[in-house]
This record gives sequence, structure tokens and C-alpha cells, in this order.
Amino acid sequence: MPKKDSLHKKTIRNSKQRQAILDLLTNSKCHLGAETIYQKIREEQPNISLGTVYRNLDTLNEMGLIERCNFADGKARYEINAGDHHHHMVCMRCGEIEDLPECPMNSEIQSYLSQQDFQPVQHHFEVYGYCSHCAEREGKGIKIDLPPRK
Repeated sequence: MPKKDSLHKKTIRNSKQRQAILDLLTNSKCHLGAETIYQKIREEQPNISLGTVYRNLDTLNEMGLIERCNFADGKARYEINAGDHHHHMVCMRCGEIEDLPECPMNSEIQSYLSQQDFQPVQHHFEVYGYCSHCAEREGKGIKIDLPPRK
């Protein structure tokens, strides 16, 4: 969980807008888009602008305090950088996003990359489908059991 002091170490002033964004993302159980963040912050700070939210999101992302997640729908969403490496499953109907419990970058892929003399810097993995609620509504009846998160 980022502390208020984290912003001062980077020589960037900790504004009340920036802290409100950090608090919102820290307490959120889901990945939030900039417009949603703007609407929620605006309840407490009615004078905040959408531009201010975007600028602060960019700054917090550059500082490594939050992560920007880009999905196939073209909408960026944000989450607190908890320091854990993870991937996502995304419902194509309701847009719900959940973290996957494990990274699919297994030893076979890592071995292949090494054989190709390729040095990976980062990777992203998303699974698109239907959550259990939407699958039932769509009549698909698809159910995938994943192991519990560690």
C-alpha cells in the first residue's frame, strides 16, 4: 500500500487530488477507468477536472505507484501497484476483470526464449470470455475452475 511519503521521495508534491486517487485505488476491489475515478473523486472534490485526474494518473503510473492496464476494448483501467506480478481474465459482456492466480509464463516458454537468445522485459496475458453470471444469462453454461489464489 503506498504511503503519503512515497510521493515526497520522488520530489513530487502530494496533492489532495493525487492522494484521493491513491486512496480510491487502494480501497477498490476492481480495476477502475479514468472516468469512473473522476466521478468518484468528484463526489468529495466537486471542483476536480477530468484533465487533473488524467494528469495525476499519468504521474502516479510513471512513479510506479499504480499500474495502467490496457485491455482489448481500448479502455485503460488502473490498479494500485501491489508489487505482485499478475494477469487478468476479462468478461466480454459486463467488463468485470479479475486477477489470475498464476502467471502462464511457464518454464517451457522461458526455455524457448532463452534458446532464441531473447531477453524478455515484460509480458501481459489476458483471458477473454464470460464470467459465470454472464455465461448463465447468455445460455452458454461455460464454467472454468481455477485454483484458489495464493
